[in-house]
Amino acid sequence: MEEKLEQYLRHLPKVEPGRSLAPSVMARIAERARPSYRRYKRWVVALAAAALFVLMLTTNLPLTPRLELFGYRTVRLVFCSTVRNPKTVAVAGDFSDWESIPMERVDENCFALTLRLRPGKYEYGFLVDGKWVPDPLSLRAVADGFGSVNSILVVDGDTE
Repeated sequence: MEEKLEQYLRHLPKVEPGRSLAPSVMARIAERARPSYRRYKRWVVALAAAALFVLMLTTNLPLTPRLELFGYRTVRLVFCSTVRNPKTVAVAGDFSDWESIPMERVDENCFALTLRLRPGKYEYGFLVDGKWVPDPLSLRAVADGFGSVNSILVVDGDTE
């Protein structure tokens, strides 16, 4: 059987491929080698941008360096303790879902923290070495319902 096939192939006319054959074959191979994600690239980018936009509008995550465009204001809280050299000071309030946020020591008895908050009224207090202390500099306070007092912070809606 192999002999018949060889004989048949020898009797076929010899044809030289044209100069355009190799480049056209290589172009077809290159087309098929492209990753298939390219046709979905626009959709992926559009969905990612939409998800980021929704996160920026609906969460308090610091997703952009300057959130004032979306109504946030920069607020600096400072706590100076009457107790000599407290070890830790943190702030907690309804702006943080009552989770404590550690403050940075700026002096022997003073601590500070800069927050980005939306305009509104917030209840808060300080945790000084684990004990709840209302802000002594706050002009407003309200009973917290647990026998202590929360300070009130009002963040103005005007731009600075």
